[in-house]
Amino acid sequence: MIFVPKNKPEDLNRLYESLIKQLPNIIFQIRVTSKKDIHVDFISKPIEFIYQFSIEEVLHDSYKFAKYRIYESDLKIFIESFNYAVDNNSKWEVDFRFLLPDSSYKWIRIEATPRGIDNDETIFYGLLSDVTTIKEQEIQLRVADERFHFAVQASDRGVWDWDLITNKVYYSSESMKILELTESDLVGSPEKWDERVHPDDRAEYYGNINRHFDGEIPFYETCHRVMCNEKYKWILDRGKVIERDDKGKPLRIVGTHTDISAQKEKEQELVKMLEIVNTQNNKLLNFAHIVSHNLRTHAGNIKMLLAFYHNNTFGYQETIGNIDTVSKELNETIENLNDLVKVHTQTNKEYELLRLTDYIARMLYILNDDILSKRIHVLNDVDVGIYVNCIPAYLESILLNLLTNAIKYSDEGKEQIMISFSVEEIEGYYVLIVKDNGVGIDMKLYETSIFGLYKTFHNREDSRGVGLYITKNQIETMGGKIEVESKLEVGTTFKVYFKK
Repeated sequence: MIFVPKNKPEDLNRLYESLIKQLPNIIFQIRVTSKKDIHVDFISKPIEFIYQFSIEEVLHDSYKFAKYRIYESDLKIFIESFNYAVDNNSKWEVDFRFLLPDSSYKWIRIEATPRGIDNDETIFYGLLSDVTTIKEQEIQLRVADERFHFAVQASDRGVWDWDLITNKVYYSSESMKILELTESDLVGSPEKWDERVHPDDRAEYYGNINRHFDGEIPFYETCHRVMCNEKYKWILDRGKVIERDDKGKPLRIVGTHTDISAQKEKEQELVKMLEIVNTQNNKLLNFAHIVSHNLRTHAGNIKMLLAFYHNNTFGYQETIGNIDTVSKELNETIENLNDLVKVHTQTNKEYELLRLTDYIARMLYILNDDILSKRIHVLNDVDVGIYVNCIPAYLESILLNLLTNAIKYSDEGKEQIMISFSVEEIEGYYVLIVKDNGVGIDMKLYETSIFGLYKTFHNREDSRGVGLYITKNQIETMGGKIEVESKLEVGTTFKVYFKK
């Protein structure tokens, strides 16, 4: 059913006029002639906030109006927008600042729609609004946004924003810079990001963020490696859920990225330095053990023999014979000490780029008689183009020790005795692999002590337990490392890592 009012036309006009006056905005109608003369046909109420000027004055004499009331920086926009609307019969929209008598200002917005008429005049129907509050809020938001972006850009942090509803992630320019991303390869979803996280770090990465999603921790934080332009970077990743649904399910999480690669490198260098210090301390302890125990033992033996001589327990010849034996052992201990000291007296100036096959051939030549006497088959698969940066004396000593051990502990009961040399490339190293099928070592018993000083693993009189200790020290001094794999009655494999 349609309700039809029974009011008279004059009553309706009064009603409409009353309603219009209640509106917060001013409704106006202006007529613009072909010469751009302005006539006000209708205005809904007095425009108190314009004070000294009427709407006719504002629109008719824009120069006078602008001179006293419109901010100079807004004047050009005001005039251009009006002229454009008239010339193109298009909507007139403009915001401008209006100066008040107390030197404050209001933001005024004009929105007017044109309608052409027959006599080359244009009528504009429009609204005049006080938008000061809206403009101030916009300015505050823009300033806050600019400050935020400036703070982000001035810091070393990138910002990310993950919408869990759409499963899309936004990255700030600084975040993209850290991750070395461009618009074309932008990571848009968490799944693609997960693929960039180092496999060894994913368990902690998933664990921390899921704990935060479940409310176990107040925010998410983890350090992990991320693939950035074909290399891994260490990233400190922090985030916090800022929106959840009524059941507590996360809807949105924001966070930051920080590149901590330099910090991690320093930490790793510090760890290496601590390892070196600990290693040197152990070496000093071993050295002190030799000096305090072995030399004291030899000196005590000589003193005891002399005491036996003075007590007539031993005769002259017997005493001299025993002292000769002890002196040989003392001399051997001193030679061992001298070898250990030499390991740490070489300088970087003595490093040379050496062809590995030449040194292997030289050691094979030196030990050729022993190789022939045991009928050992030697296989050298090392490419002639491989060079290692080493101290020549160290490389000779390392190869001589490994080859001597392979010969000494060969299994003569086997039909064919084998020693092989080969090289692999592993993460910045040339790895020399020296493999034999000798008697092997019981790794369950000796794995932790195989490179220890005076550690022997076979009941042989010529085993001193010094060679592998010196070999390990020489390799580590040159920035490399050594590994061993062995099995009784199967054989032994040594892997020597030379830094490229």
